[in-house]
Amino acid sequence: MEPQPIHTNTNATTSAPNSSAFGIIRRLTWTFVLLFLLLTVIISIAWSVMDPHQPRFRVSTISVSNFNVSDSDLKGVLEVELNITNPNKKVEITVDQFYVWVFYSSVGVSSAILLPPIYLKRSSDKGVKIKFSLENSSITKLGHNKVLYNDLVKDWNKGIVNFDVKMMVRIVYEAGILPSREKFLDIYCGNLDVGFVPTKNTGKLLGIGKDCHAEI
Repeated sequence: MEPQPIHTNTNATTSAPNSSAFGIIRRLTWTFVLLFLLLTVIISIAWSVMDPHQPRFRVSTISVSNFNVSDSDLKGVLEVELNITNPNKKVEITVDQFYVWVFYSSVGVSSAILLPPIYLKRSSDKGVKIKFSLENSSITKLGHNKVLYNDLVKDWNKGIVNFDVKMMVRIVYEAGILPSREKFLDIYCGNLDVGFVPTKNTGKLLGIGKDCHAEI
């Protein structure tokens, strides 16, 4: 009687280490995921406790020079001075991606972009001057609406022109070692009466300035 060959089961010995390694990797993965979720929750709670306030924007002054309106041309240089305040005692603020528009009624007459970021320390404020060149193309937009164009000329002849300033900015909050938090704001500064008396080609903001309203 011939001896039977002996069969050895190598699958059991090779699959056991593979299964053990896979289990370790899976446990490490879940550990990292849980730690990440825990850290995210802690950061969210920390920001919620601090509850940083939005910066406050205010138009301090407006000055207009070389202003002129005709059937074919709109000229002038307009300078807006803003005051930006950080009301937070524990949070610093950076304002960037700063886009500004000047409107007469519903028509944009000029725009500008502020490239350098504006840094505000805790409980501080900063003045910012923005210079606009009134766009000749705006007279074409006004020309499509004769009523609006006539209103501008009438207001100018009366000595008071009402402008609006609109802004879009990104706000970055920073507090110690916490990751920064950001939000985008639309800011509206309305009913800014500019007086053109006694000379018609130069104007100044009437009153002591106006606060702006911010929306997320």
